[in-house]
Amino acid sequence: MYKKILVPVDGSEPSNYALDHAINLAKHCKGNIDVSSTNIDVIILYVIPEMPTSIGFLEGPMRSPKTGELISFSEYVKEMYVLMKSNSEKKLTNLKNKYEPLGIAIQTKVIGETKGSVVDNIIKYAEEEKVDLIVIGNIGLGGISKVKALGSVSRNLAEKTMCPILIVHYTY
Repeated sequence: MYKKILVPVDGSEPSNYALDHAINLAKHCKGNIDVSSTNIDVIILYVIPEMPTSIGFLEGPMRSPKTGELISFSEYVKEMYVLMKSNSEKKLTNLKNKYEPLGIAIQTKVIGETKGSVVDNIIKYAEEEKVDLIVIGNIGLGGISKVKALGSVSRNLAEKTMCPILIVHYTY
């Protein structure tokens, strides 16, 4: 029985479709158990991708997205992570508010400013939270549309994780 379902999202239609499936699965599982003794949590996860930078790359001054002042590139990257995290948290809160009236316990989590790939961060989080199932769309924002294939995140996640994974195929 699934007690914790992790749904990594990136804002793409396929990831939202996978979230719909995860919610329906949680509703189905909840309907088949004694609700008073067991709760099913859906965790919506967004991982901010690491910004690749090379040593010496653009260390000249840049305009701050917050203040417009000239700042170093490393300060610029820090500000961008803060903005991305804030925007991501708002989007996940909107998703949570959309699905909570259905009676499913929903948590949200944004992971940012971490080292490693998106896949490695998803796996690490899934292990830490002891999730029972990962539900993910077949492609995301970086995927090639209208091609029946797996994106790099869903493919690598399926190859690397020890947790059961459900890949939901989305057709444009």
